Amino acid sequence: MKKSGKAAIYFLVVIVFFLTIPEIVIRVLTPEQFARLSDFSSLGGLFSNLLSILIFLGIVSILLGVLAIFLTKKIYRYLYRSRG
Repeated sequence: MKKSGKAAIYFLVVIVFFLTIPEIVIRVLTPEQFARLSDFSSLGGLFSNLLSILIFLGIVSILLGVLAIFLTKKIYRYLYRSRG
């Protein structure tokens, strides 16, 4: 696969993770859990609580997207080699 195709796959997966994970987390958490998470991710009071939790969830989503592609690639290569 060409580099542009790989970059497109990474970009699409990261966008999907970036749009779904924060929404799921915000909908599932109770207000008390949400407050604890915002205190955890407030970066020492540098940002407001809501902004810090959105930044934190965005970074985590991007990292999870890249990790998912990496692990999927490893599993696919292992299964392809064992079949051949």
